[in-house]
Amino acid sequence: MLTLLAPRRASAPRAWLSLLALATLSCALLLADDFLQQLFTPNNHAELEAGYVVVLWLFSLGLWLCNLRPLSMIILTLFAVMQLMQLANISFFGEPLTAIDIQSLVNEPGEVHETAAHSLAAHWPVLLCVGIPYGLLLALHWRLPGRVNLPQSRWALLLIAVVLLSKPYRATYRNLDSFAASPSRSALHNNLNVFSAWAVHLAFKPEVELPPAPFAPYTLSPNISEAKHVWLVVADSLRSDRLGVFGYGRDTTPKLAAYLREHPSAFVRPGIAAGVATDVSLPYLINPIREPGKDALLRTGDINLFRFAKQAGFRTHWISSQESKLLANLGSRYLDVSITREDHPVRFLKQQDRALLDVLDAQRWAERNFVVLNLRTAHLPYAQNYRHEKTPAPWADQGPDGQSNAYDNSVHYLDGLLAEVIADFDRLEGERYLIITGDHGQRLGEGGHWGHNDLVPQVSDVPVIVIGREAKAETMASLSAERWISHYEAGKWLAARLGTRIHNPNLRPNEYFVHGKLLFTDNFVQRVCETPNGLVHQPPQLLSLLLRETEARC
Repeated sequence: MLTLLAPRRASAPRAWLSLLALATLSCALLLADDFLQQLFTPNNHAELEAGYVVVLWLFSLGLWLCNLRPLSMIILTLFAVMQLMQLANISFFGEPLTAIDIQSLVNEPGEVHETAAHSLAAHWPVLLCVGIPYGLLLALHWRLPGRVNLPQSRWALLLIAVVLLSKPYRATYRNLDSFAASPSRSALHNNLNVFSAWAVHLAFKPEVELPPAPFAPYTLSPNISEAKHVWLVVADSLRSDRLGVFGYGRDTTPKLAAYLREHPSAFVRPGIAAGVATDVSLPYLINPIREPGKDALLRTGDINLFRFAKQAGFRTHWISSQESKLLANLGSRYLDVSITREDHPVRFLKQQDRALLDVLDAQRWAERNFVVLNLRTAHLPYAQNYRHEKTPAPWADQGPDGQSNAYDNSVHYLDGLLAEVIADFDRLEGERYLIITGDHGQRLGEGGHWGHNDLVPQVSDVPVIVIGREAKAETMASLSAERWISHYEAGKWLAARLGTRIHNPNLRPNEYFVHGKLLFTDNFVQRVCETPNGLVHQPPQLLSLLLRETEARC
């Protein structure tokens, strides 16, 4: 093995220094296209991620160390083509390319070619952003081997293979939504994810054809709103019946209960989540869409809270203690401020959701603001969410009931965080509104099951807490009249506060839809019916069947 690792004529330190310099230069060039594009368009939100930079540097090192010019040229050419597609999509649509988009490009090459030809004048800088760094990389790998004394080792092929094949391997056992593109991630990083997911899940496979959605289009109209601040807080895995304010036997929300007693205009209602997974429920909450099968609206962002806020002159904020990939399909192109766990990894690692409060305090508010806070809160493993707290947890999280107790501790921890968020909200001035909800609920040991992703009542159960300050009584009453508040109803109500009224001709009273764990595919969907005796959850049904049964209803 020593002979394999030993470089040819590599005893000279100069050869190793040359290798390290070329690896560093190559890594910088592989990162450069994002930052070049940021000179031409605000649509590219890529940020440097330390871990990814290290992997990319090691990969660059491997390309030089293996000393196989044809291999390096092929890989870099493929990267260049992928980057051209990715940056063109970002420039044109304002969003990163997804695996579904790649399949659409394959299925409709003529339309893509026509669109590209007509849009070239407006988006030609993409050619420079990709051509300059990749042209230099290809030139370096073509000319320098054999002219510059460098160490060589075939063991570098193993490093290259690990980097290139790790994502496709993960795609063999994870679903398509696990490879969502993140607006703040490097374009090449996104490409390694989405092309891997496409190759494993979609390429060369018959496409599932869904029947056309039998729903009439929504219409929008301006809505006069004098709101100065509109806030939405989404806490992960929050289930209403484990909150003290909903009658739970344990006092898991003492501070929230005290606030509600002191502010009778505020109210709580049980809610119905739009989906059973975060990367499904968030898109349907931020894009208030009630009916299943309206995927085009999720992609265009025409029905989008951030878009409505921008149109009405609000400054838009996304502050999250979770990964940036959750921004997929949320309308990131309409964001003025986007701060996620990746921006402060050490702080969030040490403080978990409490770090989000520090980020919130550092914001400088405009005259009008729309703010979405996304907390991890009660996500598995529950105890990890509050381990950093100095105050002991109320209930023992060890023993046979340890996991259930840990969930209650997480909710109690959240209660303290929400008290500080509400205090910040109350210090603002003018007409303002705050909604607190969960992205989805949680199975907590029922039938031996834990977690979410399942279309069962415990997972679609979320709380909805509504607070208005200097608010109009009729505005609050329009939502407080509901026995249950769905994500769709909450989103539609928020849209009106942000200056846009959504008109939905398909609306059926007391009927709701909960989406399964996938987007943009033949997903399972559950119809939920509100009755005088409570909610009735119908058996989950494949979207392709539901869309054909146009007469079915509650």
